[in-house]
Amino acid sequence: MGEWEAITAALANYQALELQGGVILINDRVRAFSCGELLNKATAVIHLEKADPELRGLYAVINQQFCQQAWANVDFVNREQDLGEAGTERRPNVLSPHNLVEKFRIRLA
Repeated sequence: MGEWEAITAALANYQALELQGGVILINDRVRAFSCGELLNKATAVIHLEKADPELRGLYAVINQQFCQQAWANVDFVNREQDLGEAGTERRPNVLSPHNLVEKFRIRLA
């Protein structure tokens, strides 16, 4: 399953998955969105986050606003991974994370 298929499936099952989300509208168009869930009382997990890469700083804004509005009462927010997409690659350094977990890719030969 590709990324957009996974996003479509998550949004189609938004309530059943008990996700919370937010969007940024600019001129009545969705330009950024994010959604996630509580992992436990202390940790939220952001599963999806997309922003228009042409609008500099929009990833930071959706992240900051969504976390402030939805997860103000949790100690940690797990950002998962950024997949190396434009506009996302520098986030860990900007956010001063508590800790980073090294990621690996498995390729079948």
